[in-house]
Amino acid sequence: MDEGLTRDELTDLYRRYGFLLHRRCTTLLRDKAGADDALQEVFVKLLRSGAGVRDAAKPLSWLKRVTDRTCFDQMRRNRRERASAPLDDDAVDVPAPPGVDHEARNLALRVLSRLDDHEQELAVLAYVDGLTQTELAAELGVSQPAIHKRLSALKERAARAAAAS
Repeated sequence: MDEGLTRDELTDLYRRYGFLLHRRCTTLLRDKAGADDALQEVFVKLLRSGAGVRDAAKPLSWLKRVTDRTCFDQMRRNRRERASAPLDDDAVDVPAPPGVDHEARNLALRVLSRLDDHEQELAVLAYVDGLTQTELAAELGVSQPAIHKRLSALKERAARAAAAS
């Protein structure tokens, strides 16, 4: 079992990345209280079993993945409640990064909880973080044609999910 971080290591990570990770939680969950809870859960996970971040080539990328999965888990837990209520675009005013299509980003957030883990990660990196296909291929360790195919399939699935909403 993975060993946890020391309190000093945890404090250092929080000081360096806490704001960025909280903003990511807020962007994904579109709820400040939920984002606060998710960030706390991320750091509890790190305290208990987060030693892998010590050996990570890119600690921020590693932390983003833990944060994303924590937010996705929270979305799944809240799926029944949210399925009956429409997404309130005014709930949290979090601007999209420059160059990211706002409408596509909101569509990705709406259907995110319906996707599997791999699709969720791709959607967040593409539509929330605004990575190019070349950057996605490098980040995920797959070819650019594979990214193109996955994005096309993701867009089709998102369109079907949006039409069903």
